[in-house]
Amino acid sequence: MNTLFIPHIPNRNVINRVYEFAKNSDSYFLSWEIDNSSFKHKIVSQMKSLRFKLNSKTVQIPLLFKPDWINIKFNTAMLNSLIDKLKIDIVVNANALLFDIKSIKVPVVYDLVDDHLEVNRSIGLSAARVEKIKTDIKNSAGVICVTQLLEEKVKRMGLHTNTITIENGVYIEKFQNAKDLRKELALEHKRVFGYIGGVARWTRIDKAIEQYLQIKNEHNAFLVVGGDNGAFYKSLIKRFSDEVIFVGQVAPEHVAPYFKTLDVGLIPFELNDFTHNALPIKALEYALAGCAVLSTPLAGLKRRNFSFVEFCDIDNFSQCMQKDFAKVEYDFNSLSWKRQSEKLIDFIRHDR
Repeated sequence: MNTLFIPHIPNRNVINRVYEFAKNSDSYFLSWEIDNSSFKHKIVSQMKSLRFKLNSKTVQIPLLFKPDWINIKFNTAMLNSLIDKLKIDIVVNANALLFDIKSIKVPVVYDLVDDHLEVNRSIGLSAARVEKIKTDIKNSAGVICVTQLLEEKVKRMGLHTNTITIENGVYIEKFQNAKDLRKELALEHKRVFGYIGGVARWTRIDKAIEQYLQIKNEHNAFLVVGGDNGAFYKSLIKRFSDEVIFVGQVAPEHVAPYFKTLDVGLIPFELNDFTHNALPIKALEYALAGCAVLSTPLAGLKRRNFSFVEFCDIDNFSQCMQKDFAKVEYDFNSLSWKRQSEKLIDFIRHDR
């Protein structure tokens, strides 16, 4: 069975759920160029996206991002041409913008990687985009959701009955066997708090740092791994560079030692539909590396009832950071990327 995976965004600088599924099932993976950092970069990335490339299992086809009246028809035609060329049997799609699901010539399973079912301007979810996502879900052969809460929401909204939960996975040995960087970062004999991942305003990493500064002393430290050229990240560095270690962006294949360096991994996310119905991979990766997890009370994470996660309101993080956390003891085997990929392929085969 030839499967083609389409990501929400083809970002290879972080763990990409859809790419991991493709890699662990020896399937094709669609990629494209996109850079919204400036108008000039956006034009350049659009030009780079108007080409066909095949590199092993990674595929690029000509894609249009604008104008709206023609791009979806054009993109879907290009996708159907690729389906014929590679003899694709089924598509697993996580993209909300580029294609018309009902016009794709093979069955499509929709991968709802986050809660994209409510208007949320801060992450670009307009009313029109949300309606398109709902229509695409209804026209799919089945739906996989990243959390149980999201599966329940899809069914409650009457969008699709053939819906299951397949959570994010982890590479167990990679994080358990990583070597820490305490010596290299001059953090020996310190209690290290940290945040690893994408940095955006909704992550509220600024609030977490403010809370840390209330308890900062010579015996502890704070590490931030991740970031971009955006205004929010630049403002963090300007405000806190004398108080916090900013490592910057680290490639996924090199990030595990930074997880291993932490004593307490933080998830200070804003509370809304988008974050409540997510399962942050970093919660699992923190714990695999042996560090405690401190998170704002995210409903999806609370539903999982992991023994290694402590929940705390962001305004109380300073008090919660001072707790004595229990040693992490959990069997992660059921959450490996290989196991999760097997679940997905079983669902696809049953669906066909």
